[in-house]
Amino acid sequence: MNHRLAIAVEECTGNIDKVAEHFGRCSKFVVCEINPAKEVVLKETYFNPLSGHHGGQCQLPGYIKQFDVNTIIAGGMGRKAIANFHQYGIEVITAPGLKYEEALNLFLMNKLNGYEECAGHDHHN
Repeated sequence: MNHRLAIAVEECTGNIDKVAEHFGRCSKFVVCEINPAKEVVLKETYFNPLSGHHGGQCQLPGYIKQFDVNTIIAGGMGRKAIANFHQYGIEVITAPGLKYEEALNLFLMNKLNGYEECAGHDHHN
C-alpha cells in the first residue's frame, strides 16, 4: 500500500523550496505518493487557500485530509494544528530549517520522525 506525504513549502528565490517554518503560512503543499520500495511515484502541488490568513492553521488539517495524506512535514506547528491532524489520523513531523528535497529524502530514508510544538502558539488555541 502506498504512503501519502504532504510537505508544507515556502517558495524561495532561485527555484529552491524550503520546508515552511510556520505551517499555517506556507504558500503550498507538495503531496508525494510513495510506494513500498520508498520511491516517489506521484507528486501533486496544492496551494494553501488560507496563505496569509491568521488562524488558518486550525482549518488546514481538514483541507489536507481530503488528499488522503498519512503524514505531514512542516518546519513548525502549534498544539491545536497538531491535535487536529492527529484527530484525522495524520502523523506530524516537524523539520525546521530543511529544504524541501532534503526533508523528502530524509523521510524516504526513515531519518525524520517526531514533532515539537512551536512555542508561543497558545493564542491559536
